Amino acid sequence: MNDKYFLTILATSGFGVFFTSIFGEWNNDVIALVILMAIDYITGLVVAGMFRKSKKSKNGGLSSSAALKGIAKKVCELMLVAAAFQSEMLLHVDYLRIAVIWGLCGAEIISIMENADDMDILPESVKKVLGRVTKTLNKDEKEENKDHDDQDGHDQ
Repeated sequence: MNDKYFLTILATSGFGVFFTSIFGEWNNDVIALVILMAIDYITGLVVAGMFRKSKKSKNGGLSSSAALKGIAKKVCELMLVAAAFQSEMLLHVDYLRIAVIWGLCGAEIISIMENADDMDILPESVKKVLGRVTKTLNKDEKEENKDHDDQDGHDQ
């Protein structure tokens, strides 16, 4: 057997074992998350680079700082999946990782839809639904912050 071929197989196998031990099984849920992350990142680049409508830069165009933050956020999302999987191993449960993956997939889909809206390619019906979803999410977030602020006031 060719040494280069053997080393390639060994390295690929090693990466697979490492990945599985950190993130869990490479299944359709993980594949979907990675694909959605890539679509979100690419559509964000298109919004900034071609349409100059990015909300993440001062002039709406491409920004290396914003791109780096986007990559860092994606890495942190994968770290959340790893943390959930490791927590499953510790607690002997099997639902934390999938809950994190589905939540992250939902957030990626919303972000992709927002990018599509910035490109003016989102159908009006989807735009309405997206508006309701983001309004509900923002409302829930405000209520959580208000509850948190109320609790902080009682501690003084």
